[in-house]
Amino acid sequence: MLWLRCAVIALLLLAFLGPSLPLQTVRTVVLLDQSPSAREGVARVVGTLPQLPIGARSRLRPEGNRHVRYLAFAERVQEVASATARREDLGEGTDINAALLEAQRLEPDRIVLLSDGLSQGEVLPVPTPIYAFWIAPSPRISLSLLPPTYPVHGETVEVRVLLESTADTTAHLLIEGPAGRQERQVQVKAGRQSFGYRFALERPATVRARVESSLGQDSAQVQVSPADKLRVWVLGDEALARYLEVQGFAVERRSRVELPIQADVVALGVSARDLSEAEIDALQDFLNQGGSLLWTATPRGLFFGGWERSSLSEAIPLEPLEHDGGVGLVLVLDVSGSMLQDDKLELAVTGALELIRSAREQDYVGVVAFSSNYRWVFRPRRMTPQGRKAAESLLLAARAGGGTLIGGAYTEAVRALEPLPVEDKRILVMTDGQVADPIQPVLNAAAQGQQRKIFTSSVALGADADQGFLRELAQQGGGSFWYVPSPGDLPRFFLEEAQRQFRREALEGSFALVTRPHPLTRDLQPPPLSVVLPAKARPWASGLLYAQEGAVLAVGESGRGRVAALATDLSRSWKDWRGASGFLGSLLRWLSQTPARPRVQATRGEEGVRVLLEGQFERPALRYAGKTQDFLPIGPLRYEARLPYGARGEAAVLEAGVPRLSLTLPALPEWRLEDGRAKLRALAEASGGRLLSDLAELSALPQRKALELRSLLVALALVLFVLERYLEWRRVGVAGS
Repeated sequence: MLWLRCAVIALLLLAFLGPSLPLQTVRTVVLLDQSPSAREGVARVVGTLPQLPIGARSRLRPEGNRHVRYLAFAERVQEVASATARREDLGEGTDINAALLEAQRLEPDRIVLLSDGLSQGEVLPVPTPIYAFWIAPSPRISLSLLPPTYPVHGETVEVRVLLESTADTTAHLLIEGPAGRQERQVQVKAGRQSFGYRFALERPATVRARVESSLGQDSAQVQVSPADKLRVWVLGDEALARYLEVQGFAVERRSRVELPIQADVVALGVSARDLSEAEIDALQDFLNQGGSLLWTATPRGLFFGGWERSSLSEAIPLEPLEHDGGVGLVLVLDVSGSMLQDDKLELAVTGALELIRSAREQDYVGVVAFSSNYRWVFRPRRMTPQGRKAAESLLLAARAGGGTLIGGAYTEAVRALEPLPVEDKRILVMTDGQVADPIQPVLNAAAQGQQRKIFTSSVALGADADQGFLRELAQQGGGSFWYVPSPGDLPRFFLEEAQRQFRREALEGSFALVTRPHPLTRDLQPPPLSVVLPAKARPWASGLLYAQEGAVLAVGESGRGRVAALATDLSRSWKDWRGASGFLGSLLRWLSQTPARPRVQATRGEEGVRVLLEGQFERPALRYAGKTQDFLPIGPLRYEARLPYGARGEAAVLEAGVPRLSLTLPALPEWRLEDGRAKLRALAEASGGRLLSDLAELSALPQRKALELRSLLVALALVLFVLERYLEWRRVGVAGS
């Protein structure tokens, strides 16, 4: 068995030496940079690319048998048939990292990269050796426009025109924008040069530039908008929307409050009843998070829309201006059997609740129901908080059934109003059917009531209502007749009636305005208003405009946001005042300036990337590329940080207790003055390859991949060792027997 032991030792010694057999062809992926800056250079050198081996086709994997694959790339990556293929449809930038990831997916043994190294994205090494060949970028003059950061409406701003050239040249530069057309011949040195284009920023503007020289041509344009250009949602106030559009605001007309609220200010010219409870809660959350609200007195807005009875009432800086005299009102409500159809009674009760909720403490409200007989739901009582609560409970318990006899209920209403200590006394009759009792006594009672200053109005619900009688009743009673075609219209009708009955109507005429000191009213001389909704400023708010004894405009803060209320209808007031748009724009800008809504902006300049931050921060910091850099204060609630010119990708603004703000750094231009050769060298060496000085060096690289024999030899040695031990055991066993 000595020969087996010698064989084991020989195999182990051979395995120690690490022999191999060159059996497999090396798989190679060639990456061809087809970006605008490298396309021509790659086309010139691919003819010198050495012939790389192509393996034989495999029956098992005919689609994956090639040992050389070619990928063309720019912003995107596409496989091509050969190195000489040209692709001009892969984008105008360069993303080497995406190309390397796509190459890695093909599982190569090595990657050959032909590029100028000017990649916009971050380039990360891959585990496969990279053999890079640097292509000099094509001669080029490139142009980019650098906008001002956070420009203010009305200030003179400057757009920097940045030229980057790979060689000295003479160029023709054309700039167009709000300051007119400017042309010049410039001597451009290799490197960077910049020029300024200044203009007054009155509205969003576009600046365009174009450069032409022997090195090529380039063009760019940039939008410059005031930093105070706000996103404003306008609900129900078309006049306000038009005024704000003239000021350059990003105005969105909406009928609903959609989540999430993607606006800086929400202007409300709609009724509170137009919105659901969820929408009103969303507006409250919007305020708490630093948003701003503006109420306007359209025919459906502010107090016309019942906002003082909504959950947002405490956030409105105006409240109705109450008169000393109260109102006595009795609702004579039909609860006959026909009111059970189409939810008429339920909708009527919902509407009647609006009467109760709209009443003031000095007002008296009562409800008497009639069907085959009459009964008091509740007699007239003052609408104190306790009285209002009790009235609501009694009204919700109303039930329907029986005929339509109105006379007794109407007589009771007149009797109940006579002793009330108010001068203004009114009756509102509502029915959906034909009156069954004699109508003349009711008409006579209405005429007599008018003589005693008790006025009667009537409501015909649906086509089956006795409109002739109800119209005559309103005429005899000195009131108004209303026709409500559908039960679904009842809640809105009662809301509007509540505004009429309890003096929520606007005053029309000519109302001179008086201003109170505030940054918004400095040098302001507004003309008289045509319509005013009587209101007063809440104790916590600041009244800015007053007409007679009432406040027209009040502002304040609620939650972490700001609020304002305007007690005039802009569709009828200030139509001929040229300063209306500017004043309303200033009001919206003031509303938006809340420290709870920080903003961050990054611009790329000649020396680097400038990051500006606005908002209420203690010690803000910027995290970029694994490092943290502090912001430096440059003004009230304004901070600045600067990054290197080549900085790109994502960055985050950090501060304890405040959610992170993320921003994307501006993209680099395709042509720029960077050392692409050094970048390729670092990439190649980090991956285990190297930077080639000549493509011919590829011929010296191994073309076949060796099959390592060490493991095989060790395994064979182990098998022989076991065999030798087995034979030895057999020999000893036979000898013993």
